[in-house]
Amino acid sequence: MKKKIFTLILSLVILLISSSMLFSQNTDYTPIMDELTTEQQEMLKNERQVMIENRKQLRESLTEEQLAILRDKSLSKVEMKQQLKASFTNSQNSMVRNQETRLRKVREKFRSTLTQRQRQLLRERLQRLRALRDRGELRDGARVRGKIRNMNSGN
Repeated sequence: MKKKIFTLILSLVILLISSSMLFSQNTDYTPIMDELTTEQQEMLKNERQVMIENRKQLRESLTEEQLAILRDKSLSKVEMKQQLKASFTNSQNSMVRNQETRLRKVREKFRSTLTQRQRQLLRERLQRLRALRDRGELRDGARVRGKIRNMNSGN
């Protein structure tokens, strides 16, 4: 009986946590998404799918050496990115360049469809995000903080 109650309570807690996480993730974009036309929303949805597919292709093309770079917890995000880029093959570099070019074009196309109200909402959101980012707490990410902590403790 205790096991059933424990399982029920655990399931309820997991459900509440996961639903709150889903809700919190959706609320970030809701005000902006509500302001977009269906065409704009479709454009974003389609581009997101293409980006996911491109990332998947790039991930599948990574060598064991490149995967080792990604798994190396001693590297900061910046160091990891530099080492990974330096190890890219011509085809991987081409994939990245093509995605960046595509993203620039889609971004320009999307910007040309925005109304003044939509631009204002996006500007305000960017300012809030930059203000949060510039607070410095998470600037270099957990990897760097962990690395500094380990260096200070002598490990």
